[in-house]
Amino acid sequence: MIRSGNSQTVRRWCVFSFSLLFTIVIAFGAQTRAQSLDAEEQTMLRLINEYRAQNGLGQLAASIAVTRASEWHSADMAAKNYFSHIDSQGRNPFVRMAAFGYNYQTAMGENIAAGYNDAVRTFNQWKNSAGHNATMLNPNYKVIGIAREYGASTIYKWYWTTDFGGFVDATIGGTGGTPTQTVRTVNAANFFQTISPDAIVATFGSQFTQSTVNATSFPLPTSLGGVSVTVNDIAAQLIFVSPAQINFVVPSGVGAGTAMVKVMYNGAVIGTGTVTTENISPSTFTVSANGQGIAAAQTTFDGVSYQSVANTNGTARAVTVGTATRPNYLILYGTGMRRRSSLSAVRVTIGGVALSVDYLGAHSRLVGVDQVNVKLPQALRGRGMVDVVVTVDGRVSNVAKINIGN
Repeated sequence: MIRSGNSQTVRRWCVFSFSLLFTIVIAFGAQTRAQSLDAEEQTMLRLINEYRAQNGLGQLAASIAVTRASEWHSADMAAKNYFSHIDSQGRNPFVRMAAFGYNYQTAMGENIAAGYNDAVRTFNQWKNSAGHNATMLNPNYKVIGIAREYGASTIYKWYWTTDFGGFVDATIGGTGGTPTQTVRTVNAANFFQTISPDAIVATFGSQFTQSTVNATSFPLPTSLGGVSVTVNDIAAQLIFVSPAQINFVVPSGVGAGTAMVKVMYNGAVIGTGTVTTENISPSTFTVSANGQGIAAAQTTFDGVSYQSVANTNGTARAVTVGTATRPNYLILYGTGMRRRSSLSAVRVTIGGVALSVDYLGAHSRLVGVDQVNVKLPQALRGRGMVDVVVTVDGRVSNVAKINIGN
């Protein structure tokens, strides 16, 4: 359950007066704690600030006064079992913020939500609602107040309030506990900034650890060289850690939307970042390990003997298509594809020729790796270097290349 109010859009607040020249009523019954944000409130601040940065907007500081107004409103909703921008004393958000000392002639707005205890799902509710999204991305805002409160006997249990303002007043120290660094997470095969559950991804930063460590056993560990990673607070299985890069498998339980990635060293958070998650994020591995150039693929006539499409020096080997009675099959390796809706929704295009796929699924031994099998048609004979693209449920992978010989 979500609602939004913004002083810049009159139509959204047609039933309320925007004037701040009301009698200020300060409610003494609510306890305020606006010298700090709890862990989920800090996560919400990071989510909103990283989202604003992605859209070229400035960061929001956590205002003490505005946070007190947010805390009062969330506590009031939780205590009195209601969900509205108008509080139990009849005040709209702007009068309420003024009552807690944020009494400036400036842009103001408010988002409220109910039902989720965590920041990620609440943020995604707002992000997927046009009005709430516009509030979070309003370029006129400079400060924010964030609060969540729990009411055991209420309908929605958890109540969130975020209030926004355009004037920078006194702020909470540390702007809500920003971590050491912001990390960047991408699909490990194509380096796109969209990932999916069960896919292999890479997170980049600095000084994650002092050494490089590879996982050597199965199941994959959730801690490696003192490093651990969570996605939406779900522990991830680690493949590789180094001072500047971590490769891991996205946990199966991560849902679609914006996800929060946290990197810990010996249990202490050393970096966080957000990334977009979708059910699928099709990609193919390449020999150069950057999503470009020669595909990291093999061919086989019989499913027993396999040949790489690349020579040992990294150049493209000329691949034969075989004959009509003894065709050659291309085996592509990628990640982020196994959750396809159906095999008929998968297409491989080689040199502009669209081909049906014989198989797409999880590799039998390599965690997080997906395998695509496609028969090479006679029509491709002698084509030379051609592009290879995988499309899954309408989503297109990176472009890899193979060399088709005579």
